[in-house]
Amino acid sequence: MIDHNAKYLRLLALGLTALLLLFCLYEENSAARTADQGLHRDGYTDPYIDEILQSRSFSTLIVSILADEEILYDEKDGLLSGSDPAAGQEGEQKIQIFVYDENGRALIIQNAGIRVSGADSRKAARKSYRIIAREEYDKQAPAFTCDLWDGRTTVDGSEQPITKYSSFNLHAVRLSMDATGIHNSVGYSLAEKAGVIDASPTTPAALYINGTYQGAYFILPSKTDNALSELYNIQDKDDIEVASIFDEVKTGTQAHPEVVAAYLELVDYIQSSDLTDPETQAIVESQLDVDQFLQYYAVNLLLGNGDWIDNNLRVWRCQDNGLPYQDGKWRVYLYDLDWIGSFSELVESNFWLATQDCSNYNILPKLLENPAWRTRFTEIIYEMEETAFNSETIESVFAEETARMEDEIAYDFQSDAFVTYMTYSVTSKAVPQEEWLTFADWENKVEEFQSHLLKTSAIINQCIEAAWPEE
Repeated sequence: MIDHNAKYLRLLALGLTALLLLFCLYEENSAARTADQGLHRDGYTDPYIDEILQSRSFSTLIVSILADEEILYDEKDGLLSGSDPAAGQEGEQKIQIFVYDENGRALIIQNAGIRVSGADSRKAARKSYRIIAREEYDKQAPAFTCDLWDGRTTVDGSEQPITKYSSFNLHAVRLSMDATGIHNSVGYSLAEKAGVIDASPTTPAALYINGTYQGAYFILPSKTDNALSELYNIQDKDDIEVASIFDEVKTGTQAHPEVVAAYLELVDYIQSSDLTDPETQAIVESQLDVDQFLQYYAVNLLLGNGDWIDNNLRVWRCQDNGLPYQDGKWRVYLYDLDWIGSFSELVESNFWLATQDCSNYNILPKLLENPAWRTRFTEIIYEMEETAFNSETIESVFAEETARMEDEIAYDFQSDAFVTYMTYSVTSKAVPQEEWLTFADWENKVEEFQSHLLKTSAIINQCIEAAWPEE
C-alpha cells in the first residue's frame, strides 16, 4: 500500500512538473511573440500589416502610411496624383506612420506630417516624401526616436548618439533619375569613406500607402535646420541659417531670401577680390570654411555628379558660440546624388566648369587663384582617391549596396506600382511597354554605373595635370 501511494505521488509530481514546464514554455513563447511584434501603442493599429506580411517576404524595412483618401488623389495637391503639390508646411498633411523591420517588428508607430519632397521631381508620378514629427500631430511622440541607420552620432567631435530627430526623407527610385536605386546610397557611402562628415546614411525600404505598394524607396535623414542641429550637436536650431540658393529659380519661391542675400554678399566679395592678398585671405577664412568647400567640390567631381554646379547648392552657418561648427562660417553640404556616375565627357567638362567658370555663384575658380588653396584642393582629391575612389573600395561599395537593394528592385519591377508608374505620369505621356526597364536592364545599369565611377579618378587626374602642369 505504501509503495502504491509513493508511486502515485511520483506520478503526480511528474504531472505537475510537466504542466509547469508547459506553462513556462507558453509564457516564453508569448513573450517572444510580443518582442517580435516590437513597439506597441494603445489606439494605434495598422489594419494592413498582416496582409502585407502575408503577401511576400522582405529584405528591407517596411514603411506603412495611413492617410485620408482626399489628401492622396487631389488633382493638384494629392500626394499620389497631384500635378503640383504645395511646397513647405503649406503642403503638409497629417498621417499615421508605421515602420517595421523585415520580419514585421514595429520600430515606429506615431502620427506625423507628410509633404512631397523635391523641386521639379515633386510633379513626377512617383514622388519622394518628407516625414515630419511634430507635437501638434502626436503629443506623446513629438520626435522620432528609432535609429533607422544603425548608430548615427553627432559629428562635432563628441560622437554622441543621435537619439531623437525631427524628420526623414523617403526617396523614390525613379526613371530616368535614380534608375538603379543605388545612385544615392553608393554616392553617400563613397563620400563618407572619403571623409565627408555630413554624408547621409541610407536605408532601403518598401513603401505602402493605405496597404497599396508604392515601390522601392530608401530612407535618409532630412537636410534642414533641425537636421543640422541634430547632426552638429547645436542646442538651439534658431542659431542656424540655411538656404537652397537655386530654390527660386526652380520653384518660383525662396523661403529664406535674407540668408541667400547674406551668402551672395560673400560670394560677390570673393569674386571681386584678390585672394592672394593675405588680408583678403584672412577675411574669407573668417567667414567661409574654405577646406570644407574645397572638399565639396572635390567629392562632386570624383562622383561624376551631373546635377550640381548650377543646381542643388545648399549653404548654412551657425552663429559663433565658440564651439565646433558653431563659428559663424558658411558651409555647404552634400545632397541629391541621383545623377552621379556621369559619362566620361561630362566628368571632364564639369571639371573645367567647376575650376574656371564663375557663373552660377561658383566660387571655386577664385579660391584656386590662391596657391595654398589650390594645392590643398589637389591634395584633397588625391586623399579621396586613396581612401575611397579606388577600384577595390568602389567595387566593395557596389557589392554591398546592390545586395541591400536588389531584391526590392526585382519585386518593384514586377509590381502593379511599376505598371502604374509606367502608364501614368503627371507631366508626360505613358512609357511604351517595350521601353519599360526590366531587372536585367537594371543589372546592366548598375554595371554601367560602376564602370563610369571606376574611370572618374583617372579623368580628374588628367584634368589636374592639364590645368596646373607645373605643380
